Amino acid sequence: MTNPVEVMVTGVNFWTDKPGQLAQLLAASNPSIPDPSGRPVAPDQIAVFTVPTAWASDGPALADALAFFANILGTPGPTPLATAAGAVAPVEDRLVFTVDEAAQLLGISRSFAYEAVQRGEIPSMRIGRRILVPKAALLRFLEMSEGEQ
Repeated sequence: MTNPVEVMVTGVNFWTDKPGQLAQLLAASNPSIPDPSGRPVAPDQIAVFTVPTAWASDGPALADALAFFANILGTPGPTPLATAAGAVAPVEDRLVFTVDEAAQLLGISRSFAYEAVQRGEIPSMRIGRRILVPKAALLRFLEMSEGEQ
């Protein structure tokens, strides 16, 4: 079986405290990972992970992404949705960036950033039609790049 480019995970709340188990399933190259609880799938409980093998090998980034989903879905703690419509938290307070924002932070063009996301060079996740770059994964990516120089 070839490695899928994307893996759809349903029942995200179920996986928030089980990143190790989810990492194993992402590494298994399944195109879809269902919610084992058997509950009906709600649209806000579906996440699509691009380049699943990268997520499977980076446990801290996967845990951060699941924590982000938990915040979005209304579990206790500060949530980005608590702000007014259109308001965005300061960069240092945000858990994720858009690909455009990541490109600006990295000092690369928008199109090059999207190409790097497609190749799996920039860690990303997809929620609906939006592609997001987790801040923690981007920082680890930069730390790894500095170590190669």
